[in-house]
Amino acid sequence: MSEDWRFENLKMWPYLRGVSWVRKPYSAYRPGWDHDHCAACNKTLAEPGIEGDDVAHEGYATTAEYEKGADYEWLCVECFHDFKGAMGWSEAAA
Repeated sequence: MSEDWRFENLKMWPYLRGVSWVRKPYSAYRPGWDHDHCAACNKTLAEPGIEGDDVAHEGYATTAEYEKGADYEWLCVECFHDFKGAMGWSEAAA
């Protein structure tokens, strides 16, 4: 059986191993930024007002301890739960 394609995507980002994430509503990283994508499945995370079949308005964001800072990387809720054990992720308090 082949490995989940989303996990194959995560293997390309070894710096995401052991990262702490916080579940929160999506907010733009900086002005002019209107969405991000799940690092595993590429689902769109966006603020309310941006709608679509593959858009989520809540997910898991990196915390301030991440090398590039809080809210720099995002995961959809499903991918966080599916791969937190394999990637050594922890959930930080909001």
